Amino acid sequence: MTDFTYWPLLRGRQFDLLALQLLMEETALTKQVVPIIEPIRDAAVLPRVLKQRSRADLPTVVIQNPSVGTYGLSTEKRYPLDPLLADSHILQGWWWRPGLAFPAGQVLLLDDPHHLPPAAVLAKAQYVVVPDDPRILAKIRHPSRIFLHDPWPRVARTREFGQYADTPFFTEQSWAAGHGFVGVSDYALNGAPYFDKGWPHGTIAFHIAYFRAGGVWLHHFLPPVVGGSQAEQFAYLQGELRQWLASHRHAVLWDNPLRMLLHYGDIDHYPGLGVIKKQSMAHLLVSIQVCLPD
Repeated sequence: MTDFTYWPLLRGRQFDLLALQLLMEETALTKQVVPIIEPIRDAAVLPRVLKQRSRADLPTVVIQNPSVGTYGLSTEKRYPLDPLLADSHILQGWWWRPGLAFPAGQVLLLDDPHHLPPAAVLAKAQYVVVPDDPRILAKIRHPSRIFLHDPWPRVARTREFGQYADTPFFTEQSWAAGHGFVGVSDYALNGAPYFDKGWPHGTIAFHIAYFRAGGVWLHHFLPPVVGGSQAEQFAYLQGELRQWLASHRHAVLWDNPLRMLLHYGDIDHYPGLGVIKKQSMAHLLVSIQVCLPD
């Protein structure tokens, strides 16, 4: 695997998986982006994406003991993943829990400073995902550590993004590489807190990745307080995005996901919130890939 990598931890939401599928169809991702997928529901798109990535000789991690969602609650799966796990491109990810029979050569994820794995278990792991918690960072030594942090703003409602005009998102790669990590992980455009139902989306927003100070930042676009329908908000945000792009044209990656988002504005079509999230996620992943050290 390439020396330094990006490991987005995706909770298996529909738009996350569709973003990966879109990028696979465009052959836009390389081995430097290794998605860690935590299944939350039994959905047809996940095995489809895994097969696409395997055919393209790209690695993917699938968490076997999900900590969120309903996927792990049922033993009967309509779209089973077990037949795919024999593929060498698919690594098993396991949240460490006391008593876990962790298989050698797979990916171990840590989240509890009070229950850390013994040295014998760590030695079996191919990669160890270590969160940004000093109580864990100080104790875990492994030659292939992945630094997991969560730069996504803490908000309870979409309107609260108004507190953050810009968010430094992928800016820790130099620090991580300098401290012996072989990659960086985050929760992409979702953040670590997981809500199965989310909240009603009366307000929509754009979160657009751009390059700044050697990393990737997000610029947040919100409609007026009295925003109107979602279609009207979308039209307003298109105008705001285009005005911002006019002064940041050299700071963005003009990839197909961004161009498609703009195309919906050109044809005056509101594609729905899921499509906006898919295009924004795809744009973020490819932008971060561009920033990865060789």
